[in-house]
Amino acid sequence: MLRTLLIIICNDYHSIGSLGARGAKEFVTGIKVNGAKLSGTKNGVRIKTWQGGSGMASNIEFRNIEMENVTNPIIIDQNYCDKKESCQKQKSAVQIKNVLYQNISGTSASDVAVNFDCSESFPCKGIIMQNIDLQGEGGKYVEASCNNVQFSYLEDVNPSCCS
Repeated sequence: MLRTLLIIICNDYHSIGSLGARGAKEFVTGIKVNGAKLSGTKNGVRIKTWQGGSGMASNIEFRNIEMENVTNPIIIDQNYCDKKESCQKQKSAVQIKNVLYQNISGTSASDVAVNFDCSESFPCKGIIMQNIDLQGEGGKYVEASCNNVQFSYLEDVNPSCCS
């Protein structure tokens, strides 16, 4: 079953999200975001899936994006939970694969500029990062946090998941 994709593009963030809510099976493919400038937002380019859902989000491209003081510039949250306490880990997840991040630069308002929190059971696959340059405000060092993600390609990436 195909569901209408929720892409929020507003003052807060660019988000492909809420996939797999309440255990739903969802499929999203062929999304392209090319050329955006984000300033002072909570999230930059984000893919959000609920724990316990199923299906696939694939062939997604984020290109030519400028960030200024964005709290979460690049984020995949495949373990989303809206409770204050942590949620019990689920064995099913919306598979995320073949995602391109290309020509993304600017500043992060947090210490973690790249955050991939992918499922242990269905890790993110085919993640390509090319020409990424994110720094903290005033040139401050920022980090990448990468859990259960399989990269296909990394070139000129700062901050990088790979040392």
